[in-house]
Amino acid sequence: MAQYQLKMIKAFSKIRRKLLSESNLSKYLVYAIGEIILVVIGILIALQINNWNQNKQLRNTELKTLKSLHESTKINLVELNHILGAQIQRNKSLQEVLFFDLSNQPLSYLDSLITENVENYTFDPSTGIYNSIINSGKIEIIANEALKNRISMLHDRVADYQESEDEITEYTKTHLEENFIDNLSINPIVLAKLRKRTEEEKQKDRALYMQTFQSQKLKNMYILLLNKMNEVITKGETLESEYRLLITELENEIAKRG
Repeated sequence: MAQYQLKMIKAFSKIRRKLLSESNLSKYLVYAIGEIILVVIGILIALQINNWNQNKQLRNTELKTLKSLHESTKINLVELNHILGAQIQRNKSLQEVLFFDLSNQPLSYLDSLITENVENYTFDPSTGIYNSIINSGKIEIIANEALKNRISMLHDRVADYQESEDEITEYTKTHLEENFIDNLSINPIVLAKLRKRTEEEKQKDRALYMQTFQSQKLKNMYILLLNKMNEVITKGETLESEYRLLITELENEIAKRG
């Protein structure tokens, strides 16, 4: 482009010198105006090409950003599904203690119930790419405003879900675990399955489990915890839907750019 402009300038200079040497003022003025117009057109074309190149580079960067976010979101969805499944299983174990007759269940099953009742699960999504996009301002290059808003709101949705998880973890540690420590004097070697129970231990542990599970104090704890678990599962399912919608919108946008 620069070489072409240089050749044009040289050509115009020759014509201009010829007209001046002929003292043809009217032709020279017409030529000068035409030259100015051509120069302006050349500048506009150069600017247009430069803008086109910049826009192309920007769209390429946008596409890379969308693809990176798409992969990260899919990974986080898999992790959330795993955690949510564990939360649902824990919720079922709480309901069993509250609403089912456990007197005929084997001791090994009662042992597993205790473990499931106090097991805490936390969603720890990968946020490196998301934080990079937000902190670097790359989110602004995303042309789709609806998609941009959904990405921006994701952090708050995850934080809200994690708050509920943290509340359950704290409640479990300060109430449920302490209650079991105080009231369940079961040999830890047996619980760790390092040896089998003696007949005497079987009778004692079963009676201890029944007494503990039938305690009104424990039932009250379980009811409160069950309410909290229902809340975290509901929020988890909402977050899961949000991830799926985001993945679909990212795929649609990537397809348009591809």
